[in-house]
Amino acid sequence: MENGWRARWRAFLIVAILAPTTALLILTGCNVQDGGWHLQFDFDSAALPQLLSQRLGRTMLLTNRVDWSAEQVVAGYGGEQSIERVFRGLKDGKWLGWGPMYHWTDRKIRIHAFYCMLGISLLQYVHRQAKAAWAGLSVEQLLEELEQIKQFVLLYPPQGEKGPPRTAYVLSQQTLAQQALVKTLGLTALAS
Repeated sequence: MENGWRARWRAFLIVAILAPTTALLILTGCNVQDGGWHLQFDFDSAALPQLLSQRLGRTMLLTNRVDWSAEQVVAGYGGEQSIERVFRGLKDGKWLGWGPMYHWTDRKIRIHAFYCMLGISLLQYVHRQAKAAWAGLSVEQLLEELEQIKQFVLLYPPQGEKGPPRTAYVLSQQTLAQQALVKTLGLTALAS
């Protein structure tokens, strides 16, 4: 005979997960074997198109935060996706690459990891600041727009025979979105 918690979990599995599709799935067994759960079921092939159109392709969020509302659970899941996107950016190396890492000692690897996390923190800070100028801006869009902003140093010959050459700093021509980013992030102060 099953103890109390296993019976409750078994009932939860059957009711919460399989109940919406009981007309489509035929449950033939739900047992605990070798310390793990084993579900046995079969498909009703005539009802499979309905299953594909109405149930499959959806995400089920399970949580132990019973005090959270559904909106808070979904917001937490969205936060997880943004963290995963950041680590994909580290892995791909498009904007803050983890590799290649030419370090062999543990200390240097930890320092490299610290620099990567510091870069992510700074990038997220700039992204939050830039959202004031452009709502819905992604990190990738921000980096693409900022990469297109260039600063040129124009060198002029000295006036007369003595003196250093004159210099002038000029920013490249910018789109409206880039102008808003420059103003919001205070990049004009860096131009001189």
